[in-house]
Amino acid sequence: MREGLKIFLGTIGGWIPQNWLIHLSKQDMILPFYHTISNDPMPHVSHVYPVRTLKQFRADLEFLLRHYEPVGLDAFLSFVPNSGRSKPAMFLSFDDGLSEIYHLVTPILIAKGIPAAVFVNTDFIGNKELFYRYKTSLLLERFENINYSPPVSEILQRSYHLASSRKKCIREFLLSVSYKNRHELDEVAKLVDLDFRAFLKVKKPYMSMDQIKDLMEKGFYIGSHSKDHPRFGVISPQNRLTQYRESMEYLEKNPGTGYGLFSFPFSDDGIPARFFNELRKEGMPRLDASFGSTGLKADPVDFHHQRIPLEAGRAGANRLIRGEYLYYLAKSIAGKNTISRR
Repeated sequence: MREGLKIFLGTIGGWIPQNWLIHLSKQDMILPFYHTISNDPMPHVSHVYPVRTLKQFRADLEFLLRHYEPVGLDAFLSFVPNSGRSKPAMFLSFDDGLSEIYHLVTPILIAKGIPAAVFVNTDFIGNKELFYRYKTSLLLERFENINYSPPVSEILQRSYHLASSRKKCIREFLLSVSYKNRHELDEVAKLVDLDFRAFLKVKKPYMSMDQIKDLMEKGFYIGSHSKDHPRFGVISPQNRLTQYRESMEYLEKNPGTGYGLFSFPFSDDGIPARFFNELRKEGMPRLDASFGSTGLKADPVDFHHQRIPLEAGRAGANRLIRGEYLYYLAKSIAGKNTISRR
């Protein structure tokens, strides 16, 4: 609902010059991010995340470069707000470490001189495992394209106590499967003869370690997106620390980043201040910056930054970012532009 409102605001506010919005909001750095870009079908992604085409992505970059100056990690970490720059800044990033980032996206960014961070799930590097939500997407694709016999649907209905055996009900069930119950997706896959291991071997949806190292050599930054992409707001405090620490330590050793970046999988909703305090304690991996995905918002944690997702339907970056500014300005009236962490 909130994202729809932002798109609506960005549409009706199309007549407002971008520099006015930047000046009024005093928000002169943005952190846009994507998951992937592709012209080809991506059945493992398309049912859970919108996929931007290359044409859409190029149009987004054209808008961004017209209004913002892309900055690298050092400039981002040392950024001083409202310091009289000729253009406001942007720090671009991508989540999940998908192979299209290596093959399609980074060549475009190199040609345009745009630095970026790529956040990877360390358990998935080299296609060792598959994100449970991507398993959901593959199953949804299978059920949409194949008319299974009634016994298959009836088994699902009985096994998972569904209201009916209709496709709509099965779809709702698959989308409701959580990280905690992700084993259910493997059980359903066996029932419909869907081999996730074969998909990983043939499709290779994730980058390899060699590709990650190559990106680093070309000037891109690699950060952690956790081990296997749970929603941090619903797992235990100990599991949060394990997901964070082990994934960050892995990247410290191989590929050997020399800095520490972390983006929360899904979102940072419900993460208390004490968790962020743990991240900076002695003995923890180095952390220079962490990232959420709430849009233009201030955060009480000084090293934690909120990013703007640029994948909402067919809306381009111009509408999405303009909507973020207008939403920010509207919330400013009520003094609700700072995240509360208890």
